[in-house]
Amino acid sequence: MKKNIIFTFCILILFSLEIFADIGGDENKASDKPWHLLETAKLRMEQGEFGEALNNVNYARQIHEQEMNAKYEYLLHAIKSKQVKREGDNIYSVYSILKKREDYDACKILDDIFLTHPPVFFDKSMEKLMSWLKKRAIYPETDFLTGKIFFAEGEYQQAMTYYKKAWDNREMLEIPDERFRIIYAMADTAQLLQHYDEQEKYLLLVLTEDPIYGTTSLESPTLQAMINTIDKQKSVEKFFLLYRHKKQIALKAYIDLTKIYMDMGNYERALTTSSLASIIIISNLDTEVGKIDYTHSYKDLSELLNKLRGKNLICKWAEENKFWQGLIEFADCLKHCGKVEQANDLYIKLSQSLPSLKYAQEAAYKAKSK
Repeated sequence: MKKNIIFTFCILILFSLEIFADIGGDENKASDKPWHLLETAKLRMEQGEFGEALNNVNYARQIHEQEMNAKYEYLLHAIKSKQVKREGDNIYSVYSILKKREDYDACKILDDIFLTHPPVFFDKSMEKLMSWLKKRAIYPETDFLTGKIFFAEGEYQQAMTYYKKAWDNREMLEIPDERFRIIYAMADTAQLLQHYDEQEKYLLLVLTEDPIYGTTSLESPTLQAMINTIDKQKSVEKFFLLYRHKKQIALKAYIDLTKIYMDMGNYERALTTSSLASIIIISNLDTEVGKIDYTHSYKDLSELLNKLRGKNLICKWAEENKFWQGLIEFADCLKHCGKVEQANDLYIKLSQSLPSLKYAQEAAYKAKSK
């Protein structure tokens, strides 16, 4: 009897150890996930531990490559069966037969892909999906973060090399909109390297995805109408009342290009970029005020800005994204283009209604300057 108790006790201990080993194994697996390693690398970078950060990034790249290659090989083997081949190239048909065959691992691989890239991304073609998956071993996020680490160390040329590599492989980004962060990183680095032509080129890449801008040689009909509205009015009120544009991702490009063109003395070009920047700013502020005041409808600029008083979170967000700077620069551009009445009208309204004392004082000073 005593021997049985001892035997049972030993079995329980071994069983417990196995459970703890499994738990520990799961924790190790979680810490080895590429996304987790990149998050750790970001933390190390912020702490100034650049060597450790690079080690984490390189490990993330290695793990990601192994995982993607394994997924590709598994899925390739799964779709080679005669039963699956009979379904043709349609992703939905292939997925359906894999599910019927209870190949849940293959279905899980496809489900993970569809989280960020739905079947329509591949034209519902299994062949195109497999071609993409094979290339997915490339991990541009690691190159982008490597660039940021070198940037933080002051190695701008080295940072640019990795940013460009990430940009070249942008089609493999897990989140496609991350491409804009890469463009802005390249533009900011080019500015620090005093490669101003490159900076302008990168910023214009953002605007190729904004149909309202048009091109540097030919404005879109909408942009031309905007400028005509400004020309025909003695104030900016009708301009802000008539037009809306919520493409906030392009705002930094418009603001930075405005400064470039102002420094070059190309005031007409600066007016087009600052006009769109100001419309994006007003559109976003109008939307944010509408979220907290359901009765809100835009009447005029002063009323909109006055409604922001006391809304600290919105004001902080606006200042961080250079909203007030963008509006003042719009007035500057109007003035340099000979639209003095419109410029002074905007300066005065900004000086009276901006929730930021610093920028309100700047607008007041410029309103008095001749």
